[in-house]
Amino acid sequence: MSAYDEATTGGCESEPVSVIECRGLTKVYHGSGHGTQVCALDDVSLRVNSGTIIGLIGPNGAGKTTFLSLVAGLIFPTQGSIRVCGHPARSLEARRSLGYIPESPVFLSRYTARGVLKHHAALHGLSRRAIADQADRLLAQLRMEEYADRAVGGFSLGMRQRLALAVALIDSPRLLLLDEPSNGLDPIGVIELRRILTEVRQSGATIIISSHRPGELERLTSDYVFLHQGRIVQFGSEEPAGRIERLQIEFLPEGPRVEEQTLAPYRSLETSETKLTVAVGGVQDVPNVVNSLVKAGVRITGVMLERPDVERTFVRLYEERSS
Repeated sequence: MSAYDEATTGGCESEPVSVIECRGLTKVYHGSGHGTQVCALDDVSLRVNSGTIIGLIGPNGAGKTTFLSLVAGLIFPTQGSIRVCGHPARSLEARRSLGYIPESPVFLSRYTARGVLKHHAALHGLSRRAIADQADRLLAQLRMEEYADRAVGGFSLGMRQRLALAVALIDSPRLLLLDEPSNGLDPIGVIELRRILTEVRQSGATIIISSHRPGELERLTSDYVFLHQGRIVQFGSEEPAGRIERLQIEFLPEGPRVEEQTLAPYRSLETSETKLTVAVGGVQDVPNVVNSLVKAGVRITGVMLERPDVERTFVRLYEERSS
């Protein structure tokens, strides 16, 4: 998907605030052999609006890390442009607006967790009092007080991931980029990660999470971007997963027939004498559909909202593109 307006995620349609804007983004890596090159990202155009959690999904080698590295300003694009919070990527203003967690974070082993946080807070130019306050706040938020004064060299991968998240949050970024953040986390750690990221989003930040395991993100993300061989993939005539949900409504058979105009502007997917399935954009649409049916005289006995199975959809898409 290279059309700029077609690849908009998150937020409403009326004058959305864009946190990331990419146009024609391409990254080609040149190998050591004569004339060898790999196109990691191919003509990607994308706009991400504020206050959302976006899942960046794709198999290994799809271009996820390259995309995050370009947004973070760690590498240069071969072609195209990137703006972060209205500023060109790699600019000081853009860097100040974001926090970034690489797939395998590394810290000096002799530093303590508190020492790492204070060091990075100082790099952000915070005052001595603010440095101490931020370190204490983040250690508490990530429930790391027990490990605050232990050397990082003895940390598990999961604990290093937590510390990396604390570092990324040190200056309250507007944009948070996470590359495979659940690596090394046990099930409790994944639940804790969801809790923390939900709190970060509620503060107004936008979060992009890269993963090749979409099932882990299904309860967290508000939308998805699917990458395959360096390109954003569209589901043919389908809406991207995460934007369309299925609302199942059960009702008594005796009563008026549900007409198409009763559901407008929503689309009926399946109907029977006692059951109706409607395509909706999210939980915010449920009251509208139910209210329309009640006004039409339908006697509702049950309502259930089903999100699409993102993992199954992505596997199917991947197999189609790879065949």
